[in-house]
Amino acid sequence: MGIAAARRLTPERLSLFLVALAGLIALWNASSYPAGAGYDAASHREYGDFLINHLRLPHKNETPEYYSPPLYYGLAGGVTWIGRQAGLGEPHKLAQLLNVPAVVGTALLVGALARLLWPDRRWIAPAAIGYVALSPVLMRTAPMYNPEPTDLFFSVLCLYLAARLLVGRRYGRKAALGLGVALGAGEMVRQFALWTLAVVVLAFLAALWWRHGERRQLVRTLALALTACAVIAGPWYGYRAANYANAIFDPPHVDKPLLERRPASFYIDPGLPDVFSRPWRPYLVNLAGPQTYADIWGDWYGVFAWSAKTQATKPGGVTSVWLSLQSVLGLAPTGLAIVGWLVLLARSARRRLAERLLVALLPLAGIAGYLYFTVSYPTHDGDVLKPTYMLSTLGAWALCFGWLADRLGARSPRLVAVGLGVLALLILPFVVYKGAVGWA
Repeated sequence: MGIAAARRLTPERLSLFLVALAGLIALWNASSYPAGAGYDAASHREYGDFLINHLRLPHKNETPEYYSPPLYYGLAGGVTWIGRQAGLGEPHKLAQLLNVPAVVGTALLVGALARLLWPDRRWIAPAAIGYVALSPVLMRTAPMYNPEPTDLFFSVLCLYLAARLLVGRRYGRKAALGLGVALGAGEMVRQFALWTLAVVVLAFLAALWWRHGERRQLVRTLALALTACAVIAGPWYGYRAANYANAIFDPPHVDKPLLERRPASFYIDPGLPDVFSRPWRPYLVNLAGPQTYADIWGDWYGVFAWSAKTQATKPGGVTSVWLSLQSVLGLAPTGLAIVGWLVLLARSARRRLAERLLVALLPLAGIAGYLYFTVSYPTHDGDVLKPTYMLSTLGAWALCFGWLADRLGARSPRLVAVGLGVLALLILPFVVYKGAVGWA
Protein backbone atom coordinates (compact mmCIF):
# COMPACT_ATOMS: atom_id res chain seq x y z
CA MET A 1 0.00 0.00 0.00
CA GLY A 2 2.80 2.40 0.85
CA ILE A 3 4.55 1.93 -2.50
CA ALA A 4 1.27 2.22 -4.42
CA ALA A 5 0.36 5.40 -2.56
CA ALA A 6 3.79 6.87 -3.28
CA ARG A 7 3.36 6.18 -6.98
CA ARG A 8 0.01 7.99 -6.97
CA LEU A 9 1.61 11.02 -5.32
CA THR A 10 2.22 13.21 -8.34
CA PRO A 11 3.74 16.72 -8.12
CA GLU A 12 0.36 18.19 -9.06
CA ARG A 13 -1.50 16.33 -6.29
CA LEU A 14 1.13 17.25 -3.72
CA SER A 15 0.95 20.88 -4.83
CA LEU A 16 -2.82 20.98 -4.33
CA PHE A 17 -2.47 19.34 -0.92
CA LEU A 18 0.09 21.92 0.18
CA VAL A 19 -2.04 24.81 -1.10
CA ALA A 20 -4.96 23.43 0.92
CA LEU A 21 -2.68 23.05 3.93
CA ALA A 22 -1.57 26.67 3.62
CA GLY A 23 -5.20 27.79 3.46
CA LEU A 24 -6.23 25.70 6.46
CA ILE A 25 -3.34 26.96 8.61
CA ALA A 26 -4.04 30.56 7.62
CA LEU A 27 -7.76 30.14 8.35
CA TRP A 28 -7.16 28.54 11.75
CA ASN A 29 -4.62 31.16 12.73
CA ALA A 30 -6.81 34.08 11.61
CA SER A 31 -9.85 32.64 13.41
CA SER A 32 -8.06 31.93 16.68
CA TYR A 33 -5.51 34.76 16.83
CA PRO A 34 -6.55 37.57 19.22
CA ALA A 35 -8.04 40.65 17.62
CA GLY A 36 -5.82 43.69 18.09
CA ALA A 37 -2.63 41.67 18.53
CA GLY A 38 0.39 41.65 16.23
CA TYR A 39 2.86 44.02 14.64
CA ASP A 40 1.65 47.63 14.97
CA ALA A 41 -1.93 46.32 15.02
CA ALA A 42 -3.39 49.38 16.74
CA SER A 43 -1.90 51.71 14.11
CA HIS A 44 -3.10 49.57 11.21
CA ARG A 45 -6.63 49.32 12.60
CA GLU A 46 -6.70 53.04 13.30
CA TYR A 47 -5.79 53.83 9.66
CA GLY A 48 -8.45 51.51 8.26
CA ASP A 49 -11.15 52.92 10.53
CA PHE A 50 -10.07 56.50 9.75
CA LEU A 51 -10.47 56.01 5.99
CA ILE A 52 -14.00 54.69 6.34
CA ASN A 53 -15.14 57.11 9.04
CA HIS A 54 -13.70 60.27 7.45
CA LEU A 55 -13.59 59.26 3.76
CA ARG A 56 -10.23 60.98 3.28
CA LEU A 57 -6.53 60.29 3.71
CA PRO A 58 -5.14 60.90 7.20
CA HIS A 59 -2.70 63.74 7.75
CA LYS A 60 0.46 63.63 9.80
CA ASN A 61 -0.23 63.03 13.53
CA GLU A 62 -3.73 61.69 12.79
CA THR A 63 -2.42 58.13 12.63
CA PRO A 64 1.13 56.69 12.80
CA GLU A 65 0.66 54.91 9.44
CA TYR A 66 -0.35 58.06 7.56
CA TYR A 67 2.57 57.63 5.12
CA SER A 68 1.42 54.16 3.97
CA PRO A 69 -0.58 53.66 0.74
CA PRO A 70 -4.32 53.28 1.35
CA LEU A 71 -5.50 50.32 -0.77
CA TYR A 72 -5.22 47.60 1.88
CA TYR A 73 -6.56 49.89 4.60
CA GLY A 74 -9.56 50.79 2.48
CA LEU A 75 -10.40 47.09 2.00
CA ALA A 76 -9.75 46.21 5.65
CA GLY A 77 -11.67 49.23 6.89
CA GLY A 78 -14.54 48.39 4.55
CA VAL A 79 -14.99 44.82 5.77
CA THR A 80 -14.67 46.05 9.37
CA TRP A 81 -17.50 48.52 8.71
CA ILE A 82 -19.62 45.66 7.33
CA GLY A 83 -18.88 43.69 10.49
CA ARG A 84 -20.04 46.58 12.63
CA GLN A 85 -23.26 46.93 10.68
CA ALA A 86 -23.85 43.20 11.10
CA GLY A 87 -23.42 43.57 14.87
CA LEU A 88 -20.27 41.47 15.23
CA GLY A 89 -18.67 41.67 18.66
CA GLU A 90 -15.21 42.11 17.13
CA PRO A 91 -15.67 43.43 13.57
CA HIS A 92 -11.90 43.74 13.00
CA LYS A 93 -11.82 39.94 12.81
CA LEU A 94 -13.17 40.19 9.26
CA ALA A 95 -10.14 42.24 8.28
CA GLN A 96 -7.85 39.60 9.77
CA LEU A 97 -9.55 37.00 7.56
CA LEU A 98 -8.66 39.04 4.44
CA ASN A 99 -5.18 37.57 4.49
CA VAL A 100 -6.44 33.98 4.12
CA PRO A 101 -7.20 34.32 0.38
CA ALA A 102 -3.94 36.26 0.03
CA VAL A 103 -2.02 33.26 1.38
CA VAL A 104 -3.90 30.77 -0.82
CA GLY A 105 -3.46 32.99 -3.87
CA THR A 106 0.26 33.33 -3.16
CA ALA A 107 0.70 29.57 -2.92
CA LEU A 108 -1.20 29.00 -6.17
CA LEU A 109 0.81 31.67 -8.00
CA VAL A 110 4.14 30.34 -6.73
CA GLY A 111 3.21 26.92 -8.13
CA ALA A 112 2.05 28.42 -11.43
CA LEU A 113 5.24 30.45 -11.74
CA ALA A 114 7.38 27.38 -11.09
CA ARG A 115 5.59 25.43 -13.83
CA LEU A 116 5.89 28.39 -16.20
CA LEU A 117 9.63 28.88 -15.72
CA TRP A 118 10.59 25.20 -15.38
CA PRO A 119 7.96 23.17 -17.26
CA ASP A 120 10.16 20.04 -17.30
CA ARG A 121 10.95 20.12 -13.58
CA ARG A 122 7.60 19.24 -12.03
CA TRP A 123 8.81 18.89 -8.43
CA ILE A 124 9.94 22.52 -8.09
CA ALA A 125 6.32 23.63 -7.69
CA PRO A 126 5.40 21.50 -4.64
CA ALA A 127 8.75 22.21 -2.98
CA ALA A 128 8.25 25.97 -3.41
CA ILE A 129 4.61 25.82 -2.29
CA GLY A 130 5.68 23.86 0.77
CA TYR A 131 8.20 26.58 1.62
CA VAL A 132 5.37 29.13 1.50
CA ALA A 133 2.91 27.00 3.46
CA LEU A 134 5.41 26.33 6.25
CA SER A 135 6.94 29.80 6.45
CA PRO A 136 6.73 30.96 10.09
CA VAL A 137 7.00 34.65 9.21
CA LEU A 138 4.10 34.43 6.74
CA MET A 139 1.84 32.25 8.86
CA ARG A 140 2.53 34.45 11.88
CA THR A 141 1.71 37.67 10.00
CA ALA A 142 -1.28 36.38 8.03
CA PRO A 143 -3.72 36.29 10.99
CA MET A 144 -2.92 39.90 11.89
CA TYR A 145 -4.51 43.14 10.72
CA ASN A 146 -1.49 43.74 8.50
CA PRO A 147 -0.93 44.63 4.82
CA GLU A 148 2.23 42.58 4.21
CA PRO A 149 0.58 39.28 3.09
CA THR A 150 -1.46 41.24 0.55
CA ASP A 151 1.76 42.91 -0.62
CA LEU A 152 3.29 39.44 -1.04
CA PHE A 153 0.33 38.29 -3.14
CA PHE A 154 0.67 41.23 -5.54
CA SER A 155 4.43 40.76 -5.72
CA VAL A 156 4.09 37.13 -6.87
CA LEU A 157 1.24 38.11 -9.21
CA CYS A 158 3.49 40.71 -10.86
CA LEU A 159 6.31 38.19 -11.25
CA TYR A 160 3.92 35.69 -12.83
CA LEU A 161 2.41 38.18 -15.28
CA ALA A 162 5.84 39.50 -16.27
CA ALA A 163 7.23 35.97 -16.68
CA ARG A 164 4.28 34.96 -18.85
CA LEU A 165 5.06 37.84 -21.19
CA LEU A 166 8.77 37.04 -21.36
CA VAL A 167 8.33 33.27 -21.70
CA GLY A 168 5.52 33.35 -24.25
CA ARG A 169 7.02 36.30 -26.17
CA ARG A 170 3.50 37.42 -27.03
CA TYR A 171 3.58 41.07 -26.10
CA GLY A 172 -0.10 41.93 -26.34
CA ARG A 173 -1.62 45.17 -25.15
CA LYS A 174 -4.00 43.50 -22.68
CA ALA A 175 -1.20 41.47 -21.09
CA ALA A 176 0.94 44.60 -20.73
CA LEU A 177 -1.90 46.57 -19.16
CA GLY A 178 -2.67 43.66 -16.83
CA LEU A 179 0.93 43.69 -15.61
CA GLY A 180 0.77 47.47 -15.15
CA VAL A 181 -2.46 47.26 -13.13
CA ALA A 182 -0.92 44.60 -10.87
CA LEU A 183 2.21 46.70 -10.39
CA GLY A 184 0.15 49.78 -9.58
CA ALA A 185 -2.06 47.89 -7.13
CA GLY A 186 1.06 46.58 -5.39
CA GLU A 187 2.39 50.12 -5.01
CA MET A 188 -0.93 51.13 -3.47
CA VAL A 189 -0.72 48.34 -0.89
CA ARG A 190 2.78 48.89 0.47
CA GLN A 191 5.89 50.93 -0.36
CA PHE A 192 7.99 47.77 -0.29
CA ALA A 193 6.36 46.78 -3.59
CA LEU A 194 8.84 49.20 -5.16
CA TRP A 195 11.36 46.37 -5.04
CA THR A 196 9.15 44.22 -7.22
CA LEU A 197 8.62 47.09 -9.65
CA ALA A 198 12.39 47.62 -9.90
CA VAL A 199 13.00 43.90 -10.59
CA VAL A 200 10.34 43.77 -13.32
CA VAL A 201 11.92 46.79 -15.02
CA LEU A 202 15.42 45.29 -14.74
CA ALA A 203 14.26 41.97 -16.20
CA PHE A 204 12.69 43.75 -19.18
CA LEU A 205 15.84 45.82 -19.67
CA ALA A 206 17.87 42.59 -19.67
CA ALA A 207 15.50 41.17 -22.29
CA LEU A 208 15.97 44.33 -24.36
CA TRP A 209 19.73 43.81 -24.22
CA TRP A 210 19.59 40.12 -25.09
CA ARG A 211 16.65 39.89 -27.53
CA HIS A 212 17.61 42.15 -30.39
CA GLY A 213 14.75 41.11 -32.64
CA GLU A 214 12.08 41.86 -30.03
CA ARG A 215 13.20 45.26 -28.81
CA ARG A 216 10.32 47.17 -30.33
CA GLN A 217 7.68 44.91 -28.74
CA LEU A 218 9.52 44.89 -25.41
CA VAL A 219 9.74 48.70 -25.29
CA ARG A 220 6.05 49.04 -26.10
CA THR A 221 5.06 46.43 -23.50
CA LEU A 222 7.18 47.96 -20.76
CA ALA A 223 5.95 51.47 -21.59
CA LEU A 224 2.31 50.37 -21.43
CA ALA A 225 2.84 48.56 -18.13
CA LEU A 226 4.64 51.50 -16.53
CA THR A 227 1.99 53.91 -17.79
CA ALA A 228 -0.79 51.84 -16.24
CA CYS A 229 1.21 51.59 -13.02
CA ALA A 230 1.72 55.38 -12.97
CA VAL A 231 -1.97 56.06 -13.58
CA ILE A 232 -2.91 53.93 -10.56
CA ALA A 233 -0.14 54.77 -8.10
CA GLY A 234 1.05 58.14 -9.40
CA PRO A 235 -1.61 60.26 -7.66
CA TRP A 236 -0.72 58.78 -4.27
CA TYR A 237 3.02 59.35 -4.61
CA GLY A 238 2.37 62.77 -6.13
CA TYR A 239 0.26 63.65 -3.10
CA ARG A 240 3.03 62.44 -0.83
CA ALA A 241 5.70 64.45 -2.67
CA ALA A 242 3.58 67.61 -2.61
CA ASN A 243 2.76 67.44 1.10
CA TYR A 244 5.72 65.74 2.76
CA ALA A 245 9.49 65.79 2.50
CA ASN A 246 9.68 62.11 1.51
CA ALA A 247 7.25 60.63 -1.00
CA ILE A 248 7.89 57.05 0.14
CA PHE A 249 8.66 57.01 3.88
CA ASP A 250 8.42 59.71 6.48
CA PRO A 251 9.43 58.44 9.94
CA PRO A 252 11.97 60.60 11.82
CA HIS A 253 15.61 59.88 11.00
CA VAL A 254 18.99 60.67 12.53
CA ASP A 255 20.73 63.73 11.15
CA LYS A 256 23.87 61.84 10.15
CA PRO A 257 25.35 60.52 6.91
CA LEU A 258 23.73 57.21 5.97
CA LEU A 259 26.72 54.97 6.73
CA GLU A 260 27.26 56.59 10.14
CA ARG A 261 23.79 55.81 11.44
CA ARG A 262 24.58 52.23 12.45
CA PRO A 263 27.64 50.79 14.23
CA ALA A 264 29.74 48.06 12.66
CA SER A 265 28.10 45.47 14.95
CA PHE A 266 24.79 46.08 13.17
CA TYR A 267 26.27 44.59 10.00
CA ILE A 268 28.75 41.95 11.13
CA ASP A 269 27.88 40.67 14.62
CA PRO A 270 26.64 37.04 14.19
CA GLY A 271 24.78 37.12 17.51
CA LEU A 272 26.16 33.76 18.60
CA PRO A 273 25.12 31.85 20.61
CA ASP A 274 22.00 33.92 21.39
CA VAL A 275 20.52 33.47 17.91
CA PHE A 276 20.00 29.80 18.83
CA SER A 277 20.00 29.80 22.65
CA ARG A 278 17.96 32.98 23.27
CA PRO A 279 16.30 34.05 19.99
CA TRP A 280 13.91 36.55 21.58
CA ARG A 281 13.97 40.13 22.78
CA PRO A 282 15.79 41.81 24.47
CA TYR A 283 18.68 39.76 23.04
CA LEU A 284 20.11 40.38 19.54
CA VAL A 285 18.72 43.94 19.49
CA ASN A 286 19.87 45.90 16.42
CA LEU A 287 21.97 43.08 15.00
CA ALA A 288 20.67 43.07 11.44
CA GLY A 289 21.19 39.43 10.49
CA PRO A 290 20.56 37.66 13.82
CA GLN A 291 17.50 39.68 14.86
CA THR A 292 15.92 39.35 11.42
CA TYR A 293 16.66 35.62 11.27
CA ALA A 294 15.25 35.07 14.77
CA ASP A 295 11.95 36.63 13.74
CA ILE A 296 11.79 34.90 10.35
CA TRP A 297 12.00 31.43 11.90
CA GLY A 298 11.01 32.16 15.49
CA ASP A 299 9.13 34.90 17.30
CA TRP A 300 11.63 37.55 18.38
CA TYR A 301 8.98 40.20 19.00
CA GLY A 302 6.79 37.93 21.14
CA VAL A 303 3.55 38.26 19.17
CA PHE A 304 2.73 34.65 18.32
CA ALA A 305 4.40 31.86 20.28
CA TRP A 306 4.73 34.01 23.41
CA SER A 307 3.65 37.45 24.59
CA ALA A 308 6.30 40.09 25.17
CA LYS A 309 3.63 42.18 26.97
CA THR A 310 2.84 39.62 29.68
CA GLN A 311 6.27 37.96 29.81
CA ALA A 312 8.64 40.91 29.84
CA THR A 313 11.81 38.92 30.54
CA LYS A 314 11.55 35.84 28.33
CA PRO A 315 9.07 33.21 27.11
CA GLY A 316 8.12 30.32 29.36
CA GLY A 317 10.34 27.28 29.79
CA VAL A 318 8.78 24.98 27.20
CA THR A 319 8.21 27.83 24.73
CA SER A 320 11.81 29.00 25.02
CA VAL A 321 13.02 25.48 24.15
CA TRP A 322 10.67 25.40 21.16
CA LEU A 323 11.91 28.76 19.92
CA SER A 324 15.54 27.66 20.17
CA LEU A 325 14.72 24.46 18.27
CA GLN A 326 12.85 26.48 15.69
CA SER A 327 15.92 28.66 15.10
CA VAL A 328 18.06 25.57 14.56
CA LEU A 329 15.54 24.01 12.16
CA GLY A 330 15.50 27.20 10.11
CA LEU A 331 19.14 26.69 9.12
CA ALA A 332 18.34 23.99 6.55
CA PRO A 333 15.67 25.82 4.50
CA THR A 334 17.56 29.10 4.82
CA GLY A 335 20.77 27.54 3.57
CA LEU A 336 19.03 25.83 0.65
CA ALA A 337 17.21 29.03 -0.31
CA ILE A 338 20.40 31.16 -0.22
CA VAL A 339 22.51 28.68 -2.19
CA GLY A 340 19.68 28.20 -4.69
CA TRP A 341 19.34 31.96 -5.08
CA LEU A 342 23.06 32.54 -5.72
CA VAL A 343 23.36 29.71 -8.24
CA LEU A 344 20.12 30.66 -9.99
CA LEU A 345 21.19 34.30 -10.22
CA ALA A 346 24.51 33.36 -11.82
CA ARG A 347 22.93 30.87 -14.25
CA SER A 348 20.11 33.19 -15.27
CA ALA A 349 22.57 35.95 -16.13
CA ARG A 350 25.04 33.62 -17.87
CA ARG A 351 22.34 31.93 -19.96
CA ARG A 352 20.53 35.23 -20.66
CA LEU A 353 17.21 34.07 -19.25
CA ALA A 354 15.42 37.32 -18.47
CA GLU A 355 12.29 35.55 -17.19
CA ARG A 356 14.29 33.71 -14.51
CA LEU A 357 15.98 36.95 -13.49
CA LEU A 358 12.57 37.98 -12.16
CA VAL A 359 12.99 35.34 -9.44
CA ALA A 360 16.75 35.65 -9.01
CA LEU A 361 16.86 39.44 -8.65
CA LEU A 362 14.01 39.92 -6.17
CA PRO A 363 15.88 38.58 -3.09
CA LEU A 364 18.81 40.87 -3.91
CA ALA A 365 16.51 43.87 -4.30
CA GLY A 366 14.70 42.97 -1.07
CA ILE A 367 17.92 42.70 0.95
CA ALA A 368 19.23 45.99 -0.46
CA GLY A 369 15.95 47.80 0.21
CA TYR A 370 15.63 46.32 3.69
CA LEU A 371 19.15 47.40 4.63
CA TYR A 372 18.62 50.89 3.24
CA PHE A 373 15.39 51.29 5.21
CA THR A 374 16.71 49.87 8.49
CA VAL A 375 19.93 51.89 8.28
CA SER A 376 18.11 55.10 7.32
CA TYR A 377 15.72 54.99 10.30
CA PRO A 378 17.55 53.48 13.30
CA THR A 379 15.68 52.88 16.56
CA HIS A 380 17.16 52.00 19.95
CA ASP A 381 14.83 49.03 20.49
CA GLY A 382 15.35 47.41 17.09
CA ASP A 383 11.68 47.91 16.16
CA VAL A 384 12.48 48.81 12.54
CA LEU A 385 14.11 45.40 11.94
CA LYS A 386 10.98 43.49 11.00
CA PRO A 387 11.35 40.69 8.41
CA THR A 388 7.76 41.40 7.37
CA TYR A 389 9.23 44.37 5.50
CA MET A 390 10.84 41.78 3.19
CA LEU A 391 7.79 39.52 3.04
CA SER A 392 7.13 40.53 -0.58
CA THR A 393 10.26 38.55 -1.54
CA LEU A 394 9.07 35.28 0.03
CA GLY A 395 7.71 33.87 -3.25
CA ALA A 396 11.11 34.31 -4.91
CA TRP A 397 12.92 32.72 -1.97
CA ALA A 398 10.49 29.79 -2.13
CA LEU A 399 11.26 29.24 -5.81
CA CYS A 400 15.02 29.41 -5.18
CA PHE A 401 14.56 26.79 -2.45
CA GLY A 402 12.40 24.61 -4.69
CA TRP A 403 14.82 24.89 -7.61
CA LEU A 404 17.80 23.71 -5.56
CA ALA A 405 15.78 20.99 -3.84
CA ASP A 406 14.79 19.67 -7.26
CA ARG A 407 18.40 19.71 -8.46
CA LEU A 408 19.53 17.81 -5.39
CA GLY A 409 16.60 15.42 -5.73
CA ALA A 410 17.70 14.47 -9.23
CA ARG A 411 20.87 13.01 -7.70
CA SER A 412 19.46 11.50 -4.49
CA PRO A 413 15.67 11.43 -4.86
CA ARG A 414 14.84 9.26 -1.85
CA LEU A 415 17.26 11.02 0.51
CA VAL A 416 16.03 14.49 -0.46
CA ALA A 417 12.34 13.48 -0.39
CA VAL A 418 12.65 11.92 3.07
CA GLY A 419 14.75 14.81 4.35
CA LEU A 420 12.29 17.44 3.17
CA GLY A 421 9.34 15.44 4.51
CA VAL A 422 10.90 15.15 7.96
CA LEU A 423 11.84 18.84 7.94
CA ALA A 424 8.27 19.78 7.01
CA LEU A 425 6.81 17.69 9.83
CA LEU A 426 9.22 19.27 12.32
CA ILE A 427 8.40 22.83 11.25
CA LEU A 428 4.62 22.33 10.99
CA PRO A 429 3.88 22.77 14.74
CA PHE A 430 5.61 26.14 14.76
CA VAL A 431 3.38 27.75 12.12
CA VAL A 432 0.09 26.90 13.84
CA TYR A 433 -1.20 29.34 16.47
CA LYS A 434 -1.55 27.43 19.72
CA GLY A 435 -2.75 30.14 22.06
CA ALA A 436 -6.39 29.32 21.33
CA VAL A 437 -5.97 25.91 22.94
CA GLY A 438 -3.80 27.13 25.78
CA TRP A 439 -0.42 25.96 24.47
CA ALA A 440 1.22 29.39 24.16
